[in-house]
Amino acid sequence: MNRRIWVHTGRILLAVAFWVAAVHKVLDPAAFAGAIHQYGILPPTWVNAAALTLPWIEITAAGALLMWPRGRPGAALVLLGLLGVFVVAMIINLWQGAEIPCGCFSSSLEADPLTWRSVARNLGYMVLAWWVLLDSGPFAWQQARAKV
Repeated sequence: MNRRIWVHTGRILLAVAFWVAAVHKVLDPAAFAGAIHQYGILPPTWVNAAALTLPWIEITAAGALLMWPRGRPGAALVLLGLLGVFVVAMIINLWQGAEIPCGCFSSSLEADPLTWRSVARNLGYMVLAWWVLLDSGPFAWQQARAKV
């Protein structure tokens, strides 16, 4: 298969994953705030602001990946940064033995518990974000120029 098809498929998968993950957070911000609070990373006064802001950042970045070619590098960079923070927070809590919800696709402990599989999934998303960034950022312009 053509490399471009793989990049586009990865970009679409990443955008859909973040859009799907954001839906439950927008629909139930109180439950998402509870999941954020259980991580114990943010000061309590920042939890509600994070719960109200993060899903919209995810939705905006996902939309930019799908519909705004010039915004793709920035969107991929935003998602890469978010995923990096999420992975660090997950690892800290897993090392401490916390039994908390992941908060990724559900705020329920039963539906989406934090596990090492959650970390691996997010690392996979980081690879996709990095791939999209390299394909749509300044490196892509250099590759196009080299072909001329």
